[in-house]
Amino acid sequence: MNGYLAAFRDCLQVIANAEESETDPHRKAILGNFLRHAGLEFSGQDKKILTPEMTVEEPVYHVKWGPDLATYDGIEAVQGYYDAVNEVVSTFQGHTCWVNDWGIASYSTFVRFTTGKVLSAEGAALPADDQTYAQLLPMAMFWKYDENARLIGEDVYMLSDPAYEVIPDGEMFSVAELHDVARSFLKD
Repeated sequence: MNGYLAAFRDCLQVIANAEESETDPHRKAILGNFLRHAGLEFSGQDKKILTPEMTVEEPVYHVKWGPDLATYDGIEAVQGYYDAVNEVVSTFQGHTCWVNDWGIASYSTFVRFTTGKVLSAEGAALPADDQTYAQLLPMAMFWKYDENARLIGEDVYMLSDPAYEVIPDGEMFSVAELHDVARSFLKD
């Protein structure tokens, strides 16, 4: 298995292990929702996240990428955020999370896969070529949940400037492989 996919699988396993070992019913439900959310988001099924079973009617997301903080208020705005994020292939790695009655705090490295052309146009000091890079973005996230373990919103903060790794020819995984890994953590 591709190393990035293996690291992504390990991240999902961290959440699954936390859910399995949690003894508090509310916290266990939060972790279950969190794992399902990740499985749906990374298997191309993000439209199933913003349902009354998983998410409150008016979620609010705060996302800080670089110097700007964006707010997505309501189902339509949050779905627009997911539509934009899912235009590129991404995973995460090095995931740690902590659950409490209010929700989840997590730290991970978000990994976005794209070309030098795209990254150069965004201001990265990379050649504007067709080489594929992994853009590594250390992130802290806070996920708030209600009394029914439904997601209230996310606060996502990029913690430093990104780092970049070259993906050698033939070593990039397919979107179908990513979806398979994510789906393997969905219970239904």
